[in-house]
Order: sequence, then C-alpha cells, then structure tokens
Amino acid sequence: MRLPGTLFLWIFAAAVASGQSALVREGDPFPPGPAGQIYSSFNVTAVGSGLGYACSFTSAGPGGFVQGVWGSLDGGAGDVLRAQSMIANLTQTGIESFFGIGDTMVAYSATVTDAGGTPNLDSVWIDDQLLGLNNQQAPSSTDFLDFASRPGMTSTNLPFYIAGLSATSGGPNIGRALYLGTSAIYRTGDVVPNMPAPLSTAAVDFDFRFSSDGSHHIAPLALEGSVAEDAVMALDGAGLVLGGALVREGQPVPASLGGPVEAWERFDFCGVSNAGDYMFTGDTSAPVGEDEFIIRNGAFWAREGDMIDGFQVVGGVESATLSALGDIAFIWSIVDPVEGNLEALYHGTTLMLKEGDPVDWDGDGSIDLNTAITNFNGINPITLSSAGMLYFTAEVDVAGTALRGYFAMEVDGIGTNYCMANPNSTGAPATISAQGSAEAGTNQLFLRASSMPAFAFGFFVVSDTQGFSTNPGGSAGNLCLDGSIGRYQNLVQSSGALGSIAIQTDLSSIPQPLGAVATLPGDTWNFQTWFRDQGPSGTPTSNFSDAIEVTFF
Repeated sequence: MRLPGTLFLWIFAAAVASGQSALVREGDPFPPGPAGQIYSSFNVTAVGSGLGYACSFTSAGPGGFVQGVWGSLDGGAGDVLRAQSMIANLTQTGIESFFGIGDTMVAYSATVTDAGGTPNLDSVWIDDQLLGLNNQQAPSSTDFLDFASRPGMTSTNLPFYIAGLSATSGGPNIGRALYLGTSAIYRTGDVVPNMPAPLSTAAVDFDFRFSSDGSHHIAPLALEGSVAEDAVMALDGAGLVLGGALVREGQPVPASLGGPVEAWERFDFCGVSNAGDYMFTGDTSAPVGEDEFIIRNGAFWAREGDMIDGFQVVGGVESATLSALGDIAFIWSIVDPVEGNLEALYHGTTLMLKEGDPVDWDGDGSIDLNTAITNFNGINPITLSSAGMLYFTAEVDVAGTALRGYFAMEVDGIGTNYCMANPNSTGAPATISAQGSAEAGTNQLFLRASSMPAFAFGFFVVSDTQGFSTNPGGSAGNLCLDGSIGRYQNLVQSSGALGSIAIQTDLSSIPQPLGAVATLPGDTWNFQTWFRDQGPSGTPTSNFSDAIEVTFF
C-alpha cells in the first residue's frame, strides 16, 4: 500500500543553497520497518511531469531485505511511496528497481507468491491495482504473460511496460510486447515501417523510453534473423532513418553524419521529449578513443575525445537522460590533468559534478568537507525534471566510510532576477528562481523560493509591471512589483524545516485582480515571493524575496 507523505515540505532548499544535497542516505532509518531497519542502497531514479521525483531503494535490518520506491509525487518531502507488501492474495516478495511515477500514482513491477504458494511470479501494478501477472492473459491478446518488467507512467497516469509472451499459461516464451496501457506498441512478428524484417522473439530492448506525456517513444528493436549487436533504432513506430539509411548496428554510418569509414556498433541509452526531440548513445567501429557518441535529433551531438566545458570526455557514456522539455544530462568520464580519468555529471554542456567533489551529505544546506563522490552508481542513476532539478544516485566517501545516497541539485534556470531583498529572520535574503520553459505553449513554468525562515507560510505574487516599494503595509521587505498584482493565494505553502517552497504555475490562468488571464508569446511577467517573518524582537511581520522577470515566446 502507499505510505503517507508530508506535503509541501520542499526538500530541495539544500540543493538550491549548496548545489547538491542528499535527500535520503544509506544508514537513514527506514520508518515502516522495525527498530534498526535502515536504507541500504538506492538504484533507479525517476521524475514525474511536474515536481514529482522518486528513487528505488533497498532496506536491510531485523525486518530482512525490503524493496520499494521512495520520493514524492507532488514535490513535497520524500517518503516511502511503495514497499513490498501483501495485496489481496498476492504476497510481494520484492520490487524491481525499474518503476515510474505519474502525477498521482506509481507504476512498478513486483515478484509475488500467489495464494497457492507459487513463488517468483512477475507482476505489474499501479499502486494496489494489479495490471498483469505471470501466466495470466496478456492485454488485448490471446497470448499469456511470461514476464512483466520495466514499468513506467505518463503524465496522465497511463502505464507502460515490457512483457514476455507465451502461447499457453505457463508455456515457453514465444516473444515480447511493449504495452502502453492495454495497447501493444510493438510485438514479436510485427512488421514495422522502414524495417526489412518482422520483429524477433527479442522484439523490444529493455532500454525503451516514452516521453512524459506518452505521445512519443524510442526503442532499440530486434529483427528476425538478428544476431548479437544487431539492434535497430525505432522512433514513434517506425525505423529511424538518418542520411537516407536505417540506423542499425553493423550498418555504415551515413557520410552526412560522419561515415562511411565507420559503422553503428552498439546502442545504449535513449530518450525522447514531449515535443519529439530525441537522443541515443552508443559506439561505432571508429578507432578506440573516438567511437563513443551521443546522437541528438539526427546528428552527432558529442563524441569521445571532444572537449566539453574544458575537459576531454573519454570511454563510454555511462548514463544519459532527456527531460520532458528536451534538456539532456549524462555521465561521461573526463580527463583531469591532475587526478586522471574521473566520472563526471553534465547538464547539457555544463559540468555539474565529478568524482572527488564534496557534497551536502546531511542535507543541511552546506557542503560537508569530509565527503567526496567516489562513484555515480545505479542502473539508471540520473534523471532530469522539467522543474529544473537534476537527480542522481552516488556512492560517497563520508569520513572514510563508503555510503550511497540519492541526491538533487538545481540546474540553470530561466528569467532574470532583479530588485534587492532585505535579510529575513534567518539573516539572509530569500531568493526566487524560475525553471522549466519560457515557451508559453508548453505551460511548464516552475517557481521556487529559498532561504525563507523555517516553517513560514508564503505564496507567490505576479504582475506585468515592475516597481519598488519599501516596507509596504509595515512589511520588513521590499515589494518589487507594481500595477495589477495577482496572488497565488490558493497555493499557500509552509517552507518546512529547509525554508523553501515551490509551485508549478498554470500559464493559461495567471491570477490577476480582475480575473485570471492567459500568457501569450511576447508577454513579460514578474514574480516574487511573499512570506511570514519575525522582527528582531519576535514581533510578527512579513517579508519578500527578490523578484524575477520572465519573457515568454
């Protein structure tokens, strides 16, 4: 069952303050378990379409090994979203590392024992609702499920997963299918446009990806007669053609992309955005030191040996992800002139972190100097949200002890900050940032305020006019807006222990005194945070953050 979370305690204030903050750590108590039960590892990360974030975990202790999903669906404080349990007549004995989150639900795969005592059955769930179980009939098919794995969720809570198929209940495997809801996107035997043969029994590779809204998908596929290292890239139901040729392992890279002296050799990570932007990684038959690549929208975006943010990238791309808005993040080793080869985490062309860097391990908003990243660990250790948050799992040397953690950090935002905020009762001024997209049609603008007093209620205000008023209405701060000022007063939040709040705005309904208005390309809006505070003598007052201007296109 879903375990309760705490709403509106925005846990990323430390990430804003320090750059990278541990959200949950190996050794932290595991609240649903008995005394002494602790989190022991973290693996796959995932994000929702808005503020949601999550990570798969394992806990250990007197209660044995317990697997599940930790995070928040609405951007509040993290908590256990799922843990293996007994639901109806099925006992979940483990939860697969791969999962997905929608805006209100979690999709996951569990190993179960049924009422008759049959163990090790694969199953797929949305929360407590069973979607598929080994030996039961597959959706929209006369076949039966042989396995079910790698589930995810769209922003509309539509599940997707890969399934093994058999002709009879409990029979041998005869192929695979990739499901979106109850529809098979690809199935063994399908003839896919642009491909020279039907899909084989290993039709869909496990590294498939859907866009956040479910409108696009990308996957390596296997054809009848395929041999090892013979995957074909498919985008939105058809073989991907670049430079007039099908993108297939073993086939020449088109001259327009960089061939024909090399061939596609292996495909690894892939991703696709809501707008259809895509990327995939892998290597070619080029000489070692030049063969690894990232393809983005039909062209080589980066290759092994390139200089990215002052460092040469070498070896294989160790992980890569694409946000719903099309931003890319990846882990690739770099050549450090002093330390040698180090794993490095990039957002776009900006180096964010590398092995040896210290982190905010205890989550108090300050870097802990007795720490150092030793490894970015996990099967899919990074995800990037539309809200401008980069999540990753890493192993950290904490005063000589190797421990794993799940981290978040804010990436570069949009808009231009202006106006000076007065210090609040913390001794520092509150700050506002905007993340997401300034494209009006995407409706993906996120606002975050940091360095507020702990457990202070606040909300955001907005106007199309800038201004400056000192201590309006007796406030201890400065109002940086003028004209018609709207209030997001239906989204009042507590800043929690970390002194931060965040919202996803609705650009089709910007609050104004005479009624909400829609944002159009060319509009400029100014945002600020207004919150409760205390004066030097403890008297109640209010205060403001600085302000930010965002021009939409």
